[in-house]
Amino acid sequence: MTPTAPSPVILLAGVPGAGKTETLREIKRRAPWLRVSDPEPVRDCLRRILPWVPYTVARPFVHTIAHIAAFCRILRRGGPPVVVHDPGTRRWSRLLISGLAHAAGRDAEAVFIDVDHEAALRGQERRGRVVRRPAFDRHWRRWIELRTRILAGEGLGSGEGWSRIALTTRDRAVDDVLALVFADGTGRL
Repeated sequence: MTPTAPSPVILLAGVPGAGKTETLREIKRRAPWLRVSDPEPVRDCLRRILPWVPYTVARPFVHTIAHIAAFCRILRRGGPPVVVHDPGTRRWSRLLISGLAHAAGRDAEAVFIDVDHEAALRGQERRGRVVRRPAFDRHWRRWIELRTRILAGEGLGSGEGWSRIALTTRDRAVDDVLALVFADGTGRL
């Protein structure tokens, strides 16, 4: 009997408003046994505990706590795949996620939700949480550079260690993430 490969870590990425949170909700509905790392519950918890604190003040704490929770899920040996919600536009964050995945003996895979600029802005408005324009513009500039490299077959950059990278649409994102989960049988409990 040969041992099965450790389950992967899948980065679910896209600019703010691309549809990552909606995609994760549907993934959790279809595959509730997956480990999902999403900043939304952290944000909701802080909002309940400290309702008077504006999100602009709470944001660094939300992101720090969400990253720590993601890292703990990644490093936990065994069990189902881990799906991590992150814009994926910051190299340091991608390197940390892929590096921790490899340290835990897991493959690092990435699914980027590709939307146009206006669709991302509408997505932010629809969810009722609009990213400040300078921050969104930084995400957008980095995204355009990443998207160009992905489409050219260059990956995300040297030394990042992603075994698979998928570029998808908002409508296909759930199916594409779940396809990676089950691609080699490691997604099964």
